[in-house]
Amino acid sequence: MSSADQRSRIRRRLLLFRYPLGAVILLLAFRFWHLQIVRGAEFSEIAQDNYLQTERRRAPRGLVLDRQGRILAESEPSFALLADSDGLRQLEAIGQLSADPEEMSELRTRAARGPTVVRSRIGFADAAFFEARARELSGVQVDFVPMRRYPLGKAAAHLVGYTGEVTGAQLLLEEFAAYAPRDIVGQSGIERAYNAQLVGSDGYFDRVVDSRQRMLEASGWRIEPMRGQTLRLGVSAAIQEAALAAFGDRAGAFVAIEVGTGEIVGLASYPAHAPREFQTDENAFRALRRDPRSPLLNRAVGGRYPPGSAFKLVTAAAALAEGVAGPDTRFLCRGQARVAGRTFRCHRASGHGLLTLREAISASCNVFFYRLSELLDVDVIAAYAREFGLGEPTGVDLPHETAGLVPTREWKRRATGERWYASETASVAVGQGALQVTPIQMARLTAAFASSGDLPAPRLVSPARSGRIERVSAQHFEMIRAGMRDAVLTGTAWRARVPGLTIAGKTGTAQVASLDRVAARDEDRAPMFRNHAWFVGFAPFEAPEVVVAVVVEHGGSGGAAAAPIGRAILAAWSTALPVGDGELTP
Repeated sequence: MSSADQRSRIRRRLLLFRYPLGAVILLLAFRFWHLQIVRGAEFSEIAQDNYLQTERRRAPRGLVLDRQGRILAESEPSFALLADSDGLRQLEAIGQLSADPEEMSELRTRAARGPTVVRSRIGFADAAFFEARARELSGVQVDFVPMRRYPLGKAAAHLVGYTGEVTGAQLLLEEFAAYAPRDIVGQSGIERAYNAQLVGSDGYFDRVVDSRQRMLEASGWRIEPMRGQTLRLGVSAAIQEAALAAFGDRAGAFVAIEVGTGEIVGLASYPAHAPREFQTDENAFRALRRDPRSPLLNRAVGGRYPPGSAFKLVTAAAALAEGVAGPDTRFLCRGQARVAGRTFRCHRASGHGLLTLREAISASCNVFFYRLSELLDVDVIAAYAREFGLGEPTGVDLPHETAGLVPTREWKRRATGERWYASETASVAVGQGALQVTPIQMARLTAAFASSGDLPAPRLVSPARSGRIERVSAQHFEMIRAGMRDAVLTGTAWRARVPGLTIAGKTGTAQVASLDRVAARDEDRAPMFRNHAWFVGFAPFEAPEVVVAVVVEHGGSGGAAAAPIGRAILAAWSTALPVGDGELTP
């Protein structure tokens, strides 16, 4: 074959490949155009995500201040150490984990679901230690978590509350719909009630990472975090501290509010927890939940107690308004009274003699009010109790408030299927029986007597509209107020006296069930329960500004146990309350 034929043959073969090759080149060009032009932005974003990571930084929560500007809650820098399953093995290898088998088993279970908190509240030095070893500890990360500090500790524990990671159950609620697992939210007290205002706005920080998501360099803030709003309460830290000292190790609660506005100037429940101790310690939190003294219960708004003789104020108001008693009404007390076939006793076995209503309030004579119960139907007493705000929540801006109970004939029929007996009305008239109230309800009720009929709405922030009791006249209120003043001057509440301050008040001793000892010599058994002790009062008498309600669980008599605590609170109020209203500020 000649060379010309060979060249012609080669040209024919090249022509066979020219068109497929051209098609391939065109296809590659189109693909290149599609990737670079049509999807260029998409792939650029993916590439950026491979080396540029955005990290969420939690914003500090807002401050909570008392009326004088003292800090009740603030955020401080803190770090948490998180690890996944690989991270746990890496930490174990360098001896940075607990050797407790039970704790390690729980950590492994949580880490299998994703990064979990291994250590909380680590300091700057520890945070730097782990950050410096980020390359070798690829499954470990240091998270900036602003921690709450509560300077008053137990003195304001239930008032301020505490924060913690949002729970799975909470994520199902509408108020937490915008949150994600591991977000920090208010769990109780003011922290819970005003969580949306205190939580702030999180920031986002860019950083350059390698293929294993280890940081190479910081890029800068995309959005800086913004602290939550500052919440200034009308509460006085001095009152909180005075009450804590006065209660000592006894269980109970107190509420103090301003007469004119309903603003809460003091509120606490005992025993109290130290919020910082269990904020991130699940074991400590579980121990508190198991504690039989219920230190997590806010007794001020959630504790239900019979009010004892403090309820006689309502019975007196009902009797006066219904016209079955007046300033000259007298009953003879010989230490006991027989009502509907039952014998009821007075706290003074020898009796009080012949008493007026004013004198009966001062001396807290049971017999006088047993006689009034014979003239008043239980449903009438219940109607006045409800008008004074008992039997329903006050609407205070704190979570977990309970309603209490005001018994009626219909209530008993529905609850037990039985009819009401006249002897039960006698018990209700002196604050016993099925009657149940909360300390904040009793503070509100006392404010109505102090102001001759204004029923405030207790609030920590943004006072709400007050109500008005119309069925009781100013003259009737004045008569009851005079009896309360006498109770402090010469009656059962004399231990509430404060030099230089005119106080009116009423004590109460509410009977509770007792535990009998199996044998008197058995020293290992718990002692018998004693009665709950109450004191409610207001000051100054001439122009009331503040009311206080105190309950001491199993404290004995109201005059001996609760009145001295009321005195300490009112004394602190008289020296520590010149300024401040509850408000939110940016």
